[in-house]
Amino acid sequence: MQELLPNIESLASFQNRTVLFYFFKLKNKYDKGHSIKKQFALFQGKCNFWVNCEYTFIGAEDDYWTHAAIIEFPNFAAIENAVKNKIKNEAVEHLQVFAVRKTIPPKFILFLFKLLRPFAYFFSSSSEKLSLNKVLVPFKTEGGIAPTKNQVARHLSNTRTSKAYMINLLQSYKKAKYADQESNITGATAYYKRYGLVAMRSVIMIGGNLILAGKMGEPILETAAPKTTKGSWEGIGIMEYSNPLKIFSLEKMPGYIEALNHRRAGLERTALIISKR
Repeated sequence: MQELLPNIESLASFQNRTVLFYFFKLKNKYDKGHSIKKQFALFQGKCNFWVNCEYTFIGAEDDYWTHAAIIEFPNFAAIENAVKNKIKNEAVEHLQVFAVRKTIPPKFILFLFKLLRPFAYFFSSSSEKLSLNKVLVPFKTEGGIAPTKNQVARHLSNTRTSKAYMINLLQSYKKAKYADQESNITGATAYYKRYGLVAMRSVIMIGGNLILAGKMGEPILETAAPKTTKGSWEGIGIMEYSNPLKIFSLEKMPGYIEALNHRRAGLERTALIISKR
């Protein structure tokens, strides 16, 4: 039976954070997580987000995890109590857990981005059909932080109309690496400030929403994690799209293509997992 939290000696690794992000490999991929949610609820842990992982869009093509979740506790004392009681669940085969410090922008910024949604129509009103060759163009200069041709083709075939939740694990360079110039800024500045804000605005303009943005680090608990997500990640971003193919509309938003230069310069590695409710 798999423990859902680390042992008491590992509490320092939480750094007083009360939000936990989970990847689960459950025995039943159709499991709704009711027993897991109930166990956390006994210790004031609230499940704010539960999704089925569909496939890896960026990263090793292992499609390992079946589910992902966000569990939030009201305070650190509640986490300590849960850890001391050694919560276990027989439905879980393996998991990977991160303690998250939220870095979500102020609500008024998100509100302003939403006010721009009517203008997105004028940039994305083309009825041109998506093709593999056309969709691949923006990714050709992205190297290892881009999906493969097979991953893009699979995503293009995902024509369901329900919402898609895209889980991004992020690791920036210590120093930004621009191909055409020397730079003294950090990779984090290039990625999060120069690319990230433009990307977030673009996602919201096309009807998406921010679910979670935060800082992480080493996993506080990890059992048999796949190559795609294994080990330390400095950040996480989870975005909601109205459907899986909506991600291909980002390039039509003002400033997005130009901002990809900062993504290339700042982002050392990433993983992107497509999921659904």
